[in-house]
Amino acid sequence: MTKTAIVLFLAAFIAYAAPGPCISKSADYDGYKILQVDLKNPIGFITPWASLTTSLRKGLRLKADGLFSSDALNQDNTFLGAALKAGFASTPQKVKLSYAAAQIEDCDPDAHTLRVVYTIFTTNVVPSVTAPSIEEQTSESERPATTGAIHASDSGLMAAPLTGYNQTRGIWGGLNFSDTTGILHLQGESEVSGDSQTGHLDLGSKIGPWHLWNRADWAATVEYLDTPAGAARFEEGMLTARFSASTKEFAKQQLVLRYGAALEGGHQQSETADAIKPPPNSGYGALKLYAGATGRPGNGAFTASYGLQFGSTLTNGTPVFKKHLLDLGYNASVPVPRRKRLGDREDFKGPLSASVHRSLGIETRFTAGLIQDASGAPLAERFFGGNEVRPFVQDDSWVIQSDAFIRSIPENQLGAQSGTELGGSRFYSANATLSFTVWGKPILPKELATAGTGFPEILNAPFATAATALANSYKTKDPEYIRLSAEVPAKAGELSKKLAALSDKLKEIPPAVSALPTVKPYVARIRGGLISTRGAASLIAAGPNPQVVDQLVDNLLPALSGSTQDLTNGLRVASQGDLATQIDLLMNDVKALGRDIGDANNLPTKKYEDRAWQALAPGHRALDVFLHELNIYSISPVAIFDVARVWPVDEGVRYGVGPGLRLSLANANFTVGYAFNPLRIMPEKAGAIFFKLDVTNLF
Repeated sequence: MTKTAIVLFLAAFIAYAAPGPCISKSADYDGYKILQVDLKNPIGFITPWASLTTSLRKGLRLKADGLFSSDALNQDNTFLGAALKAGFASTPQKVKLSYAAAQIEDCDPDAHTLRVVYTIFTTNVVPSVTAPSIEEQTSESERPATTGAIHASDSGLMAAPLTGYNQTRGIWGGLNFSDTTGILHLQGESEVSGDSQTGHLDLGSKIGPWHLWNRADWAATVEYLDTPAGAARFEEGMLTARFSASTKEFAKQQLVLRYGAALEGGHQQSETADAIKPPPNSGYGALKLYAGATGRPGNGAFTASYGLQFGSTLTNGTPVFKKHLLDLGYNASVPVPRRKRLGDREDFKGPLSASVHRSLGIETRFTAGLIQDASGAPLAERFFGGNEVRPFVQDDSWVIQSDAFIRSIPENQLGAQSGTELGGSRFYSANATLSFTVWGKPILPKELATAGTGFPEILNAPFATAATALANSYKTKDPEYIRLSAEVPAKAGELSKKLAALSDKLKEIPPAVSALPTVKPYVARIRGGLISTRGAASLIAAGPNPQVVDQLVDNLLPALSGSTQDLTNGLRVASQGDLATQIDLLMNDVKALGRDIGDANNLPTKKYEDRAWQALAPGHRALDVFLHELNIYSISPVAIFDVARVWPVDEGVRYGVGPGLRLSLANANFTVGYAFNPLRIMPEKAGAIFFKLDVTNLF
């Protein structure tokens, strides 16, 4: 889902308007003046359709300020359907879907005016290379435009300004940018306030499938951090080399395993009050190892990650510290009323709802950490906690929380408020967010959702066709099929010769006999069948294709054999027994060659079909969500509850609880609220405002 937040944000203000349709037959409005011609794609943010819309408009017969004609309306509908199919036929995606429907609206019998609406649905479904998960959510505080710009750009130069407010750092501003050149991807971010500076610059690239992974990437990072932490502040500058990888999705469990490593080196220092004595400023080096799993059971998604860090200040007498992190999360979107999501091989079906799709959102997270030999850990590596997520590694696709997260306490304040202790060596935090959709608008207009349109059923044929094509492709690449079909081209060549001989034999039938009613129709039928059968044999001779072989063996040859049997019976009645016998012998040879060719095609097909549907599953799930769950926009009240503790800092267990409001634009969620701090320690405030943007992969 690469073209998301920016386009989705605009979609809230250009929401699809669907006034009541005109109730009379379209021919009754011939001669009405057309006030406006609208061309709308309800899910156009998935494909770059703006230029397509311009070209389609030029081909429409009905124009604004012109006169309406029902014949022209039907012609436009036919034109749109043909143009969409032609325009998307050349795309490399596995499943291509297009739909067009014409409708007239706002008919005014007194003024003799109306509006014409053409609803188009175009999407190319690309099977995902990695399984979607809640790890792919991007959570950034107070920066919706930035995250939107990042997710709306696949490649090319992108730059977006940053600004916001944080109780720890005050008002801050900065810049986020990225660029792709060839296989290299550059991404950077900086934030500056009156008393803080943070930033990082990443240079990396993707790595294709290999024996140990389905997808992997590497990156080299320069990172700088200078920020307050209670009465202290810490600084660090480091270089990092990172490698992350993931396996293919285990289909039945819908589970992906992931792992990675990072090597860091740099310098860390701190400034504190006299009463607090952290480790001295020093060099720093660390090795980080991490592994995890992501799965999608039912309507939810879970993540489980473990991180292990070996770090050192590289000074004599200072022990190597070991940091352990456990990060667990579970998110779910439960439709109300509850429904079972469609299986990956089940057909789409109605009825569809034209009203807001309501759902109960559940988001939970539990994180815990422990530092062994904490006396050797610099200040920046200790646990502070607060309302900002600190990732264990800089990886946008895999967020492992490395500190206590609590929304009622400002950044770096949880472990920095009491006595001579600064930062903790142990922590845990648990977070829960509940939301319920109250208002909104479904992503499909009522023209597609109304019963009788047959729109869900239209989606089934492309998936079935694509699954067959993919299964045949997998079969032709199977070493066992290649071995069995090694002699097929030669057999197909022999078959072509036998078919040619059969065609020549038909020419030997005397004209008087071929004109008989017991002979003539069968001769014509055989000649027509020979054209199709010889064409299939030629294709197979050029290269075995399971689909063509099936057509030849299961349809063409049986039909040809039946017609030949009828012909030879007629020839024998006409005293042409010798010729009938010769034709029977040729047909026997043809059938024998057909059986030989078919034997090479008789590998069990279930494993290929299963693999094909597995490849198509992400697209199938996505469309199921579009039809039954996704809204163009929705508004939901939110309730949050947090609990966290950092120790040996003497603050006890801390809580955060409060209300909020969420605006969802398709799969981009903007949440704002206030988290109260019921057990505050002076000089803490009564709570903190929280803001969150996440781009959720629902599929």
